[in-house]
Amino acid sequence: MKKLQLIATIGILLSVTACRFGKRHTTIMENGNGTTVKIEYVGQTYFTPDGTGIKSISPNGYVKYSRDDKQLIAESDYNGKITYELNDGGKQTMLNDGDKAFLAQAVKDMIKHGHNADGR
Repeated sequence: MKKLQLIATIGILLSVTACRFGKRHTTIMENGNGTTVKIEYVGQTYFTPDGTGIKSISPNGYVKYSRDDKQLIAESDYNGKITYELNDGGKQTMLNDGDKAFLAQAVKDMIKHGHNADGR
């Protein structure tokens, strides 16, 4: 019985890992002036023309952004539908005005740090 559970667990882990297999994982990190910025992504992220939002993320890709104690995670499912998670809140597809302001700040910061500057 334990052997079967182990095999099932390994199978699940492999299938979850395979969703992002073959995609490049990139991390950009900067520490300075008492501020820490970290940008981590898999897949391609395209920003809105005004540089304040995320237009799309390649299927099963994601971008994680953190600045000091604030965090944004934007993930795309296999159909390209984006879900957002801000500061460990729940996943959501629609953002309120405060969340949109943080997203705009995050996108501008990501562009400033060279994340997909040509993909806007």
